[in-house]
Amino acid sequence: MTRDLESDFPSVKAIARINSLEKTNESIAFFDCKFYPYTPPGVDPVFAVVGKGEVIVCRPLEETNSGLGIVRWFQDEDPNASLNSCAWTQDMLTGDPLLCVAGSGIPSVKIFNVKTGKLVRRLIGHGKDVNDLAVSPLSPAILASASMDRSVRFWSLDPAHKKQPCMLLCTGEAHREGLLTLAFHSTGRYLLTGGMDCQINLWVIPSLPNSATNTDKPTMIHYPHFSTNAIHSDFVDCVAWYNDLIISKSANESKIVLWRIENFCSSSPSPPPSAAPATHEYQPTRSAFGGTYQRLLQFEAAESTPFWMRFSLFTAPQKRPILVIGNEKSKVFFWDLQTLEEWDGKSQVADSEEKFKLPRAMSATRGRKGVARKIGGNGKQRESSIASNTTTTTTTTNSFNTGLASSGPDIPELQIIGAADLNPSWTKMKYGVEDEFKRLLPHRTVIVPRVTFAARQVAWSVGGEWLVVVGDQGMIALLAR
Repeated sequence: MTRDLESDFPSVKAIARINSLEKTNESIAFFDCKFYPYTPPGVDPVFAVVGKGEVIVCRPLEETNSGLGIVRWFQDEDPNASLNSCAWTQDMLTGDPLLCVAGSGIPSVKIFNVKTGKLVRRLIGHGKDVNDLAVSPLSPAILASASMDRSVRFWSLDPAHKKQPCMLLCTGEAHREGLLTLAFHSTGRYLLTGGMDCQINLWVIPSLPNSATNTDKPTMIHYPHFSTNAIHSDFVDCVAWYNDLIISKSANESKIVLWRIENFCSSSPSPPPSAAPATHEYQPTRSAFGGTYQRLLQFEAAESTPFWMRFSLFTAPQKRPILVIGNEKSKVFFWDLQTLEEWDGKSQVADSEEKFKLPRAMSATRGRKGVARKIGGNGKQRESSIASNTTTTTTTTNSFNTGLASSGPDIPELQIIGAADLNPSWTKMKYGVEDEFKRLLPHRTVIVPRVTFAARQVAWSVGGEWLVVVGDQGMIALLAR
């Protein structure tokens, strides 16, 4: 049985270069992008990109397969704003799509209604810039924000709590410098944070909302249940969960690390707050779960040393998990994590048509240092398309008229490193998981053509059909399977 691995990775469909809405000759550095997560896979894949003072909501022009259409274009009224983060949620009363944005120069979170085009709310409380946002998988009414003030704030977006929306703070001495990234576990019970102190912390989150919600005394958590600075040597600017495993990256390392917290199991009861280790005595790793950590795999992400270059992980039921990151030379790197789980140390090429025959799957008893076996969904309930919510307010859905937008065969993939390779040693460099310190080469590399730019963020659509890459020089690249 053979399988063409090339079909599992996307290819470039359209590219666009966007200038500021008001200053037409001034390009924008985009730092974040997110697809709307509350529609079924394949239905109306709307996404948002943010940078400087611009918030742009787009969708692929699927009927022509040749570009992007603008749904909304917001501008922050603060001239000092430099937006770097966004997260989608929903209006609890109307179901309207809401977009939360934050960044440097504005120590607050702003929420826009994409249907009406209005700024509907501002969350104030952080003392410094906000660098990342995440909505809880348990409820679109719970938003977390990570700040340079070394804290994470949990906000209730329920209109009933509008007077005092901050429910919970993770603060104290857990991070000694500003926070850059955060990520919810799919259970909503755990949160990862990373920052400029090279530290990665795991916080146990209580049930929210709680009795402190809508009061002027939010719940305070001073100590995480796990903390380490032994994984990375520089600013930690991206963290994510892969089931109960952790994927993380820092600046100036050109690699992504897959690792696990020893004895951590999300299906077990959460340890009590009293189990969180205090910070009075310095230790590079502190854990309430017993043991420390285990490094599992490393991925080679060449020329991704600059600060703020973030990866994305696609997981969905019955689909292969794909890790992706862009670099500073317009390259996009892909790894199929399921293929790594199935690797048995043999290079088996099916035929001369470059089809790769997968090695037999690892058995559960054999194991590979805790590498995840099952890829499950996050339990979110999907709702109907937001197309009906935005059609009446969309003023333009034409392709960007930039001179760069193109599609299909007109956009060549200048370099493709496929999964099949006739050289066994080269294949092992991509799939061999025997050495946790060896960096695995990408399973595929795609170069976005015509312009060299640093890719700051990548994002998958709900079903993995689309991938958007954004970065410096106002670049947006749209890839599709």
